[in-house]
Amino acid sequence: MFLCFGDVTSFGARGYASDPRRGRVYERRVGSVKGSGRRYACAPQERNREREDGGEGRVPARFDGMTAAVTGGANGIGRAVAAGFLAEGANVVVVDLVEPPETLRGPRFESVVGDVADERLAERVVGTAIGRFGDLDLLVNDAAAYPDARLVDMEPAAWRRVFDVNVTGVYLMCRAFARHRIAAGGGGSIVSISSGSARSPRPEGAAYAASKAAVETLSKTLALELGPHGVNVNVVAPGYIDVRGWSDAYPDRATDDLRAALVRSIPMGRAGDPRDIAAAVLFLCSDAAAHVSGAVLDVDGGSMAGRFSLPEGAGR
Repeated sequence: MFLCFGDVTSFGARGYASDPRRGRVYERRVGSVKGSGRRYACAPQERNREREDGGEGRVPARFDGMTAAVTGGANGIGRAVAAGFLAEGANVVVVDLVEPPETLRGPRFESVVGDVADERLAERVVGTAIGRFGDLDLLVNDAAAYPDARLVDMEPAAWRRVFDVNVTGVYLMCRAFARHRIAAGGGGSIVSISSGSARSPRPEGAAYAASKAAVETLSKTLALELGPHGVNVNVVAPGYIDVRGWSDAYPDRATDDLRAALVRSIPMGRAGDPRDIAAAVLFLCSDAAAHVSGAVLDVDGGSMAGRFSLPEGAGR
């Protein structure tokens, strides 16, 4: 499938010429896409590497022969992104503070355990990808630190840690990746995970929101600098994503009451799934997004569209 759509009943495909550094692009005719009861193609199953095209032949997986590095890939959104790339034929290098789950492991998988804030790690990741798979084509920055604290109560060390991981870590990974892609002749994609908090912050989230705003600005600057080398740089900004079932880290971070309140604020009426974000990331890394760069894609069920709900009693 093309965007990991749910309930896709029919599609066709035809190839057309694209940037030679990006392979081939496939157009789809998609029907009967529904917003609930969906099924996702982003699952780490080898059988998903090739998809039927309605009986007219075989459509190769989008990322066959390519290698993606995913920071923060052991849990949550990063785990879903890694699984999506594996399902679409890519080799995957997961970078995290902990070892990834066994469900991701296989012949096209490698892991690097380390802290993205460590200046030495980025070069090690690039070297590992090249040594194991021969190249590194795609980078997804998902590793993040997000302590909750009022600004007046936050210690400088905690503030610095957020920026060391969320901003400096992104800078270091992007620098190492970009240097490799330029030396390799250009091409490739970077997608960094931001947050709706970058433009709609909440109390007790100053450090996180500010760091994600920095990621969005950094990514736009990189899009300008790396565009001449054929490297796309984009951002996916999730809204509320329920990572239960996809994460072993902080499973009880939010109470049921808070989760329910967050869902009530989403126009589409449901929490996001990590695979919703994975689908957006894979799209931005695919040939279908060959002319998309410097974009921030909100994947939030409409939360950033405007004011959907008012406090109880407002207007009475």
